[in-house]
Amino acid sequence: MADNIINFIIPFLIDQIADDDDDCMAVNMLKAQLDNGIIRKKREKCHGFFERTVPSLFPDTFRRFFRVSRGTAEVLCQHLGRCRELKKREYRGGREELATDKKVLITLRYLASQENTMEISDRFGITEYTFLKHKEKVIHCINNNLLGKFIKWPSDAEMNTIAHQFNDIGAYNFPGVVGAIDGSHIPIEPPSENPNSYYNRKRFHSIILQGICKDDLQFIHTNIGWPGRVHDAKVLKNSSIWTDGYQKCRFGQNHLLGDAAYPLKVWLITPYRDTGRLTRQQKYFNKCLASKRQAACVLHNICIQNGEDIEEFLEQEDQNEDQVLNPVNIAENDADGAIKRINITNLLSN
Repeated sequence: MADNIINFIIPFLIDQIADDDDDCMAVNMLKAQLDNGIIRKKREKCHGFFERTVPSLFPDTFRRFFRVSRGTAEVLCQHLGRCRELKKREYRGGREELATDKKVLITLRYLASQENTMEISDRFGITEYTFLKHKEKVIHCINNNLLGKFIKWPSDAEMNTIAHQFNDIGAYNFPGVVGAIDGSHIPIEPPSENPNSYYNRKRFHSIILQGICKDDLQFIHTNIGWPGRVHDAKVLKNSSIWTDGYQKCRFGQNHLLGDAAYPLKVWLITPYRDTGRLTRQQKYFNKCLASKRQAACVLHNICIQNGEDIEEFLEQEDQNEDQVLNPVNIAENDADGAIKRINITNLLSN
C-alpha cells in the first residue's frame, strides 16, 4: 500500500514544484532519489518462472534463451553439482538456498544475454544480491573445476589420431597438423577506461579470444582478454603457447596452422606471403593450408553466432584479410620453420 502511495504522490509533487523556478533544486533532488533508489519504485518479480515456465519451454526456445540445449545444461549441472562450493547446505530454517540447477541457469542467462542484474533477478524471483553471489560462484567453479577437464592439450596418442583426421579434412592433404589457431573478436560494451584500445579494425569494441582447435572443432587451448585493437601476433607472444608451443608440438614433429598474421615457426606453419611471385607449388601449398584452417574459422563463427548453418560461415571468411590488414614482421619467422614449410611444399607437390 505504501509503495502505491509513493508511486502516485512523488510524480505529483514533482509536477507541482516544477511550476516554481525557485524550486528546481528540489525537483532535481527528488528525481535523483528516484533514480538512485533512495525512494524505491515498485518492482514486479516473476513468480514460478524457473519452476513452471522453464520446464515447459520448447527445445529451440530453451536454446535461444540460454544459448545451450537442455541436455547440455543438464550435463553442466551434473558436473557443477559435484563442486563443493555449489553443494546445497542442509536446511536449518530461514530462506531456503537455491537449487544447483537454478544457480546454473541464472548464470547461463547472464552469459547469454544483455539483461542487467535487476532484470535477471526479477525474472527468476530472487534478490540482486542472491543473483550476484551465485553467479560468481558458478563462474568460479567452471574456471577452477571444469576448464582443465574440457579444454586440454591432447596426449601423444591423441595427437597421432588428430593429425590423421586433420589430413582427411577437405580435398587436400596436409601432414602433421594437430591444431588450427586463430583469433576471434568477442563484442563488449565500450569500457570506461581506454575504450579506443578495444575498438578493433572491424569497427566495434571487443576483447580477443585466441583459440586452438582440433579437427572436430573442440578447443585444446585458449587465451582470452586482450583488447580488440591488439595484433594477433602480439596476443600469441603473450600467451603460454608461445613459450610451450615447440614442446607441445613434440619438438617440431607436429605443428599448428595459422594465417599470415602469425610468425612462421617450426611448430606454427603459415602460408606464403603473396607478393605476385608465388610459384605453382607455393600456391598449392597455400590452398592446402587454407582448407585445413577452415576448421578454426568455422569454430570461431559458431562461437559468435551460436551454431547456425556452418555453410554460411565458410562463405564469410576472407582468406586474404589478415594478410593485408595484419601483416606480420617477416624478421620474426625462423629458419627451421622456413625449411619445414619448404619440405611440406615439396611433399605436397609430389
